[in-house]
Amino acid sequence: MAQTKKVSSTPTKTAQEIKEWYEKNYKNIQNFEKVQEALKLIDPTKNVSRSYNTFDKTKLRTYMKNPIAQYKNLRNLSKYLYYRSSVYRRLIWYNATMIDTNARSVIPLIDLNKGGDKKKVLKAYYDTLTVLENMNTQLEFLKAYIIAWREDVFFGTAFYDDTGYFILPNDPDYCKVSGAYYTGDLSYMMDMTYFTKHQDMIEWIGEPFKSMYAEYQRDTTNNRWLPMPDEYCVCFKVNIDDLEVPLPPYINLFNSLINLADLEDIQAVADEQQIYKMITATIPHSDDKDAVDQFLIDPNTAIDYYNKLVESLPDYIAAAITPIPLDVLTFGDDQATDVNKIENATKTVFNTSGGAQLLNSSSISGTTAWQGAIKFDEKYATASLLPQTQAYLNRFLSYHVSNPAKVKLLETSPYTKSVLKKELLEEATYGLPTALTVNNLNGFNELETMSLNFLQSEVLNITESFKPLQSSHTQSSSDNKGGGQTKDIGGADGISDDGEASQDKRDRSNG
Repeated sequence: MAQTKKVSSTPTKTAQEIKEWYEKNYKNIQNFEKVQEALKLIDPTKNVSRSYNTFDKTKLRTYMKNPIAQYKNLRNLSKYLYYRSSVYRRLIWYNATMIDTNARSVIPLIDLNKGGDKKKVLKAYYDTLTVLENMNTQLEFLKAYIIAWREDVFFGTAFYDDTGYFILPNDPDYCKVSGAYYTGDLSYMMDMTYFTKHQDMIEWIGEPFKSMYAEYQRDTTNNRWLPMPDEYCVCFKVNIDDLEVPLPPYINLFNSLINLADLEDIQAVADEQQIYKMITATIPHSDDKDAVDQFLIDPNTAIDYYNKLVESLPDYIAAAITPIPLDVLTFGDDQATDVNKIENATKTVFNTSGGAQLLNSSSISGTTAWQGAIKFDEKYATASLLPQTQAYLNRFLSYHVSNPAKVKLLETSPYTKSVLKKELLEEATYGLPTALTVNNLNGFNELETMSLNFLQSEVLNITESFKPLQSSHTQSSSDNKGGGQTKDIGGADGISDDGEASQDKRDRSNG
């Protein structure tokens, strides 16, 4: 179990004040600076209506030849694509939302040889739950996961007090992973030259930046890179197999994403062209082949009428006056073909991503295939970040609780927790202690569950006032013609796709 470490210093501002300051003053400035670097990949001199290649792919290919040396450029490109491509954004969010930090079990550690002291166990359990209650981990960690999936690594400074919990993201250009704690989560160092341009952070936030910068000023040569103090340090990395180089996890998709963006730009131009027309006004000419400039209508009169015509036309219709016979000109194209190209390009991105099969759901047929795709995506998205999160939580608790209980995060996602809940309920029938965990999956944390149970049982006496409905028997859904309870024959280990299709056919014939 982690040993308690006393926090060496406290911030000048509360966690809530730091959060409000960051959201109002700092976040937009930082994002703007980074996106400007990514915009260098765009050639603004190119005419989109003539050349649809608005991205400089030559630079991208140069970066890909030596990605380790170009990781900063690739990270900035990833940020740009995140805002530019809805497909890439969906992919990042899909993976980032796979971890549910409320799907957990909080376990007080008891020495079985000596026996448990009920008062100490209860205090440790309650103190741990109180800290978790104030942390709002689902929201704070989600922001960290999004950055980690977009850039590979997230560097943060955690602030916790009576006002709540907030993780301040740090500039990755000034941070690098330095190792791992005894719990397994990562530590990092920060380049103090960053604060020479951001004195406002030191003045407003105070610790730990104030002490770190003061140490740097004492020796600017040897103290340039300083470790983030343990109690403030938050670091998550997707590519956990390489701690030194931060490369975006979906770097292999960048070329496909740029191609997809190009196709979308082409489609936008094509859609705009669909409504454009040109009307030609032809001045009647003499049939005499030898006659030159022998108009049947005075050109000045024709021009007067032409000017009136032009004034009445909407913006998307042009006009011309000519002695040469012309028809109405349109600028249409085969939109269906363009749409199919975009659809196929989108499928290619999802199919080559290594995960996120559910986002390409049109290729999934049947319940069994859907469940298999979800399990694969879940494992892919949580394999590295879930254990890091669990390790960090237990280390963080050791700084704020004298004898913390252990937090165990469950390997599940929003798509599979109903299946896990069913399994836990079945295990509860054998006496296993899963009640609190089941209600965590329902969206109620441990304190809420115990408080509601006390309210219902001891205060409102609902358990005596409300009687559950009784069912006479259970039967399978295929034979259910009465009002009895229906037995679910589906689920994670239910019938196959062929069996499901046969059941649907039988139901239709009975019905």
